[in-house]
Amino acid sequence: MEIVNKEQRTKAYWFFVLFFVLTVTIVVVAMFANVHFPFEENKLLKEKNAKLEKDIAIQNHFAADLEKVKVAMDSIGVSNLKDDFFNEKLAFSILTDMYKPFLKSDTLTNKNMYNNTILICKQYIDAKKHIKKLTADRVLLDSLNDINQILQEEYDKMKVDLEVCKQLYQNQ
Repeated sequence: MEIVNKEQRTKAYWFFVLFFVLTVTIVVVAMFANVHFPFEENKLLKEKNAKLEKDIAIQNHFAADLEKVKVAMDSIGVSNLKDDFFNEKLAFSILTDMYKPFLKSDTLTNKNMYNNTILICKQYIDAKKHIKKLTADRVLLDSLNDINQILQEEYDKMKVDLEVCKQLYQNQ
């Protein structure tokens, strides 16, 4: 007894094998992707997290240094001239130290903000120096005005005395 549809059965068997292998391959690839991609994603997330932590550390360091600069800037013009010089130099020194990490750092996204903050602090220090100089000039100007008024009063008295002397001389 010979099989009548042997060719169809053989063909069906090979289709079954082909689709079975294809299904097993798809399942294996899906399992590999399911296992591999989360590890890749975790790796990328860890790198991103490390970058963010580094940025936060830089921001915290920047904020602490900015607080030191603020203290030095606020003390300019409050005490005597010698302390102002040292406070000004301290503030500029801290600003310089704050700027150095940004020259070599490529990770910061807001470099312009940091640079502008540093420049504004420098301009603020310069403005405080200018205000102190103008205040000193105003004090000098006020004292010169007082001297001028005193001299003007003396001049007026001398002028009156001179007029009196002239009248006395002419009456003689």
